[in-house]
Amino acid sequence: MAWTEPTVADVRARFPAFASVPDAAIQPALAEALVQVDATWPDAARTSGALLYAAHILTLDGQGGGVEAEIAKAGALGFTSFRSGALSLDRGTAAGGGGGSSDPLEQTSYGRRFSEMVRARFPGVLVV
Repeated sequence: MAWTEPTVADVRARFPAFASVPDAAIQPALAEALVQVDATWPDAARTSGALLYAAHILTLDGQGGGVEAEIAKAGALGFTSFRSGALSLDRGTAAGGGGGSSDPLEQTSYGRRFSEMVRARFPGVLVV
């Protein structure tokens, strides 16, 4: 059976947080996902990977009904700590040793799940 590209309706069905997001916002995120999840992926994982990546992009864009989307709208994704009293914000990076990550996929739960799929299907090469 041939693989079928996921649709906007598939994004909404899999992730109800995007139920109220307009088609015009979901479609470009899905198109971007389909570039990342190409024919090199096994068909069994391809749809899930594309849906997760699209949800990640939508969340980064501040779309959807989840807490992560609200944080992204406020421009606060990637912060490793936040205090309100004498305002102290820390945005960690791997290079800075702040405990955070410079990998954009690590900024959302969808991206982290997508990263897990990538690592499971395409393990790194060990050079000796």
